[in-house]
Amino acid sequence: MPTREGAAVLALAGAVFLLATNLLSGLLFVLDALLVSCALVGFATAAWPLRGLAARRRVPGRGVEGEPLAIAVELSARRAGRFLVVEDGWPGARARALVPHVGPGAPAVATLTVVPSRRGRYAVGPVEVACRGMLGLFTLRRRFSAAEAVVVWPATRPLPGAVVESLLPALEGRASGRRTRQAEDVYGVRDYQPGDQFARIHWRSTARRGALVVREYEQPEGPAAAIVLDLDRTQTPARLDAAVRAAASILRLAVQRGADVVLLGWEDGWVAHRGWEAAMDWLAGVRAAAPRLPEVLAALPSDRRAALAVAAAVHRDLPAGVLAVVPAEDVAGEPGFTGFVYAADGTVQAW
Repeated sequence: MPTREGAAVLALAGAVFLLATNLLSGLLFVLDALLVSCALVGFATAAWPLRGLAARRRVPGRGVEGEPLAIAVELSARRAGRFLVVEDGWPGARARALVPHVGPGAPAVATLTVVPSRRGRYAVGPVEVACRGMLGLFTLRRRFSAAEAVVVWPATRPLPGAVVESLLPALEGRASGRRTRQAEDVYGVRDYQPGDQFARIHWRSTARRGALVVREYEQPEGPAAAIVLDLDRTQTPARLDAAVRAAASILRLAVQRGADVVLLGWEDGWVAHRGWEAAMDWLAGVRAAAPRLPEVLAALPSDRRAALAVAAAVHRDLPAGVLAVVPAEDVAGEPGFTGFVYAADGTVQAW
């Protein structure tokens, strides 16, 4: 496709040709031939590097909304090419990078940084490589399709101290007992997971394996704490996203404190997600498709009646936009809740 400069050269060549035909001027024919030659050279030098070009992408399987995510695209070519522009990502989160040179035996890697604006599951691609040639008169593109996906987790934020103090009895008091912070109860180690406390890193094992390893603890078994996410189908997408971020923030707090927590949601019945990665993967793509929260909580199993419910303004006395962590048994009655505001800028404040 011609650039603005290329379109101007083509228009000028056409005008000069008409003028030269009317005036029968050899000099104008020479000028017109020069303009046409420039256009041909511009087109050829834009098309040439794209022939025999190959692209290979490396994309992380997971990202977090609002945080940069790096996509590496490796280009290899049978012919030398300069100043190629690589574009990749998904609708709403695409990025470009300039590759100064690529040629036979000299592959180039372009790192593109995209910033996901919202949680979700996204199909990445296609990779698009553009070249403007030597004169910049034409921009030609070539696309490479590669079926890859990325899961974008909801953002988490540190909770206010007052909220943490109110939540810990519910989270840690009903922990399953697979972990404690007493050193004498250590029974093994495992790979580090996002959200684990650095104080629990086992440095000797980490040095031996070359990867972070944390201590595992043991205590008597018991029922796991539960977090119920409000998936009321009547709520707005913005309010659902706020509730999802709040649930993710509480889940992160539980993981950091070593509490065993189950994340519950309603999808034509109760679904449970245990473990940090499994729960965050579910939160990334969850949609509002459930009845009102009081109706859903009425169907809770008896051993889950003390679960925490995360919802946006579930009680009539809560102002709009306030995210409340509400004990399940108090949702339909008088409030006994810990409220906090999840502001539009991502900060969390006690209410």
